[in-house]
Amino acid sequence: MYSEKNVKLINIKGTYTEAGKIELESNKTIKWNEFSDLKFPKLPNGIKIELNISFEENDLLNGMDGAVWATFDLRQAEIIQNSMLAQQINSEIKSIDLVEKETFLISILDTNDVKDAIDFIWKSNSGLRLKPDWNYTEDERNESFEQWLSGQ
Repeated sequence: MYSEKNVKLINIKGTYTEAGKIELESNKTIKWNEFSDLKFPKLPNGIKIELNISFEENDLLNGMDGAVWATFDLRQAEIIQNSMLAQQINSEIKSIDLVEKETFLISILDTNDVKDAIDFIWKSNSGLRLKPDWNYTEDERNESFEQWLSGQ
């Protein structure tokens, strides 16, 4: 099993202007109180601001809406899907945009099979024990998947 980790979904840069306003690089302006109940900080006008929106990887892989696995590699998704079919677990692969990359989400069709699929793919020590792609740098292949594939 892997450790809990936040996956960055979007990074927004901008400039702090007057009275709690942030002018984004996209030329849109948001007010501090639109995303926080905290009093806006007294920062110097013109200071660079960075906003990150992220989610916990467990939230994407915990079976909500049947989703049990996500990968940037269609080949990986298809092989896992076929392996689950051998376990008599039916699934489908959906393409979503995540972290500005095409991501392939494996969703289980029968909600009664979700726990078994999660155990098989990443949670149980007797399963595949895969780690999500975002545990690796952008130029690395998913080592846990490649090791399982080669029988190691």
